[in-house]
Amino acid sequence: MKNRREFLATTIPAAALLTTNSGETRAPLSGLSAVDDVKRNPEGFSDATPGGRDMADKAEDPRVRRARLAGPAQVTKDATVAEIAADGTMTVLFKGTNEWVCTPGDENKIGVPPMCMNPMGMQWMMDAMQGMPKPTNTAPGMIYMLCGATQRSNTNPRDKTSPAIPIGPHWMITWPFDPAANGLPTTVRDQGAWVMFAGTPYAYLHVCGTPWAGNEYHEGDDAVWTMSYARR
Repeated sequence: MKNRREFLATTIPAAALLTTNSGETRAPLSGLSAVDDVKRNPEGFSDATPGGRDMADKAEDPRVRRARLAGPAQVTKDATVAEIAADGTMTVLFKGTNEWVCTPGDENKIGVPPMCMNPMGMQWMMDAMQGMPKPTNTAPGMIYMLCGATQRSNTNPRDKTSPAIPIGPHWMITWPFDPAANGLPTTVRDQGAWVMFAGTPYAYLHVCGTPWAGNEYHEGDDAVWTMSYARR
């Protein structure tokens, strides 16, 4: 199985419709109701049988494994996994028990990444891909893309033609950060953080790596200071 850095990802269409494995199409859903719909109506999905061989088989589906690589295990082990089609419909592959939705994407296509979104992150993603003037999430959202990414533009969320920019594993806080007010950079980096789409309603904080980078501190540990160089 490929590791996280071998996957390429970018912002993709979030689901506007939720489709069952039997082909039944449901009404347009928001990022919140897509998750809630799965929880409220498990009988509406052919893969919703709790436990047993069926669920074990689905956990071994390569699409499910790839989707779970996009986020931390604490989130993905109980997340709903859904596949998003080119027309924006979403088919549930594995019904989870928490509020997160993870998508396997397609690592061979630019703009079809694996990702994991909480409800506010999913709302932000749906607004962006449906062309809303500004996102409607009422609190900061979280989106993990720990498989890495390609991004068409760092400044224009609607750009679909520019050469792809390779971006490493990262996670996103979908809230309109002001880089000038917060002293944050606005250019693509391989470490640290920056504000992507700065100056647009879809500006958000892009954080490289994972929240678990580095070593944990335990009482009594020695501090080892390392040297770094600064340009004059």
